Amino acid sequence: KLVTTLILTIRGIPQLYYGDEIGMMGSKSVGDGDIRRDFPGGWETDTQNAFSTTGRTTEQQAYYEFTRKLLNWRKENEVIHNGNTMHYLPFENVYVYFRYNDSKTVMVILNNNSLSKIVDTKRFSERMGGFTSAFNVISEETLKDLVTISVAGKSALVLEL
Repeated sequence: KLVTTLILTIRGIPQLYYGDEIGMMGSKSVGDGDIRRDFPGGWETDTQNAFSTTGRTTEQQAYYEFTRKLLNWRKENEVIHNGNTMHYLPFENVYVYFRYNDSKTVMVILNNNSLSKIVDTKRFSERMGGFTSAFNVISEETLKDLVTISVAGKSALVLEL
């Protein structure tokens, strides 16, 4: 989900490979063929059909919903298509960047730590000046205090300021 968030919110046209939408994984140590296995489903002999909601595991469905939500949000946001980017040097394995234009500012926080982190937003004051709340695109919740932001381990936040 960290990589998907990055790919779908940075500049350029995102490229996803089949299976990304359900969190398919493989291991380079096993070989290139394991990295991109056959997508489960599509043939009568397949034991699983991840093309349908009922054929996905709980984890696959969670990845699918996450990807669907972010892609649909991205589709409707000009700031992601043509906005400027301001990024900050990662600190304590947390990467923060902003996408912004004259009408909208989006803050993206990627926490690559296994544990949650509290992000002090003072160092982002140049881009956050004046913003006091944010809408979390993924959870659809409103953050009412932006002095510090808690980010769960191995997760991302996409915040409309």
